[in-house]
Amino acid sequence: MTVPAVARTPTGRRFQLAALLRHLREQCGLTQEEVGAMIWPGTSARSVQNKITRLENGDGGISENDLLQLLKAYGATADVTLDLALHLNNGTSQRGRWRGARAVHPEYFRQYIDLEEDADLIRMVAIERIPPLLQSESYVRADRPTPESVTAILDRQRVLSRPEPPEVYALLSESCVRRIRGNSAVMAEQLDRLLTLSQQPNITLQLLPFAPRPGLAVDMALERFALLRLPAPGVIGKFRQHLDFAYTTMGGRLVPDDNVQPYERLWLMATRAALSPEATRRFLRDVRGELRESKE
Repeated sequence: MTVPAVARTPTGRRFQLAALLRHLREQCGLTQEEVGAMIWPGTSARSVQNKITRLENGDGGISENDLLQLLKAYGATADVTLDLALHLNNGTSQRGRWRGARAVHPEYFRQYIDLEEDADLIRMVAIERIPPLLQSESYVRADRPTPESVTAILDRQRVLSRPEPPEVYALLSESCVRRIRGNSAVMAEQLDRLLTLSQQPNITLQLLPFAPRPGLAVDMALERFALLRLPAPGVIGKFRQHLDFAYTTMGGRLVPDDNVQPYERLWLMATRAALSPEATRRFLRDVRGELRESKE
């Protein structure tokens, strides 16, 4: 049996390892305290539980020797699970990854950038501005004056055209296409890009208009958030099929939120209230026509 595919980035591999180790422990019916006492017998119960908790949350690393001891405790010593765990643990170094144009991404945002690269499903809700993954180059340049910032955004967009690209679902508030960035020509180009992207089989766009659709009562405040889904590495026995992450806006920043379910509910409500993909394309074409008329 071969080792299953793993995440592309160190961040993704760290979270995959965390999920794998939590699964193995629970499969054995062991508590975090029991495992800690087996691996670090001279350490306080509170300290070892904190260490295991951080490891299973993807917040901490582990030496290869300690990992081997954990896997032995879980009975995973001579099969694909052992190879997978060691492979995931060997690829968690971030050294050199945030140089050049990528260095413009602040540290608090780098986890999101990595998970975006690893995700096989990306769902995002946007208000006021087009999400970076969907921006045209002129829109990017109108909003980010430094060459490094422009390059960093354009580099992120490569995820859309990689082999086996992610499924992308974007829900845009009408404010995204009404708020002028740069000038009317920039916005017309941006709308052209959205229309082109919406034709790709892996990208679905929906627009939530200011005026609710006839016959649909909508009572919700739209907020900016993103849901990322990574594949979980396959192992022997029952295992989660994916890893889910939620990011919400706080102080103008996208920050992680461990409670994914409320955002799943918001996503469902918002997509039900939004225009269909085809109606969204008609709406975008109408707005593009208005922009072109305003230039004449």
